[in-house]
Amino acid sequence: MSLCLVANWKLNGSKEFNHQWALEFFKNFNGQNFSSIGIAPASIYIDHLKKVIADKSIKIGAQNIDLVETGPRTGEISASMIKDLGCEFSIIGHSERRILFHETNQIICHKLIQANNNFVVPILCVGESMQEKQDNTTFKVIEQQIIGALKDASELSAIIIAYEPVWAIGSGKIPNPKEINSMHEMIKDVVQSRFPKIGLESVLYGGSVNLENASCLFEQKNIDGALIGGSSLDGKEFALIANVFNDLRV
Repeated sequence: MSLCLVANWKLNGSKEFNHQWALEFFKNFNGQNFSSIGIAPASIYIDHLKKVIADKSIKIGAQNIDLVETGPRTGEISASMIKDLGCEFSIIGHSERRILFHETNQIICHKLIQANNNFVVPILCVGESMQEKQDNTTFKVIEQQIIGALKDASELSAIIIAYEPVWAIGSGKIPNPKEINSMHEMIKDVVQSRFPKIGLESVLYGGSVNLENASCLFEQKNIDGALIGGSSLDGKEFALIANVFNDLRV
């Protein structure tokens, strides 16, 4: 899998939304290859969205999975369940999960293992808070998050990492693209040096990615793509961002 642009729809969507989004996306996307594009809808709409996009090679994934396979876990969804629905990836450890649902690196590690066991590619999210940025501890924080999540999952066959500064998500602000590029280079170095048996496929940037800043982000050597939240809810804007990516990278 070579996912480069992933839409995270979070707690949004409906059957009507799926149809309208697909209509706008396919009308505005000027590429021919859909295989680098992924969408993570709310889990209840996974099956419906797959039918809406039909035979296109867009990959469908989940926004989260549980840390165990089965059991008395009311309301949860397992890696095997999303695999059964045809999902190819899952977002894991998003800052909203860490903050709102108190997910620790240990919990995230278990989820990574569950994904790997079910041939689902995990997208591991890491990122620093505004306070950590102001304290100049960003590199240390990100390194600790990576090591904490991967230390007991050191032989994953595949993983994608998304660097999402917590303070940038939904704020309309992003770090300097060159700073993001340096962070991505560091992330790749940490994974390759500390966990050489892990198949790191790409490092994506997330946090207020939109049509206005897409070009300056995708021009950076170590930014392999983007995990996009708010701007992915508009099928046209997401398509135009994908066009920018294709113009610069394909």
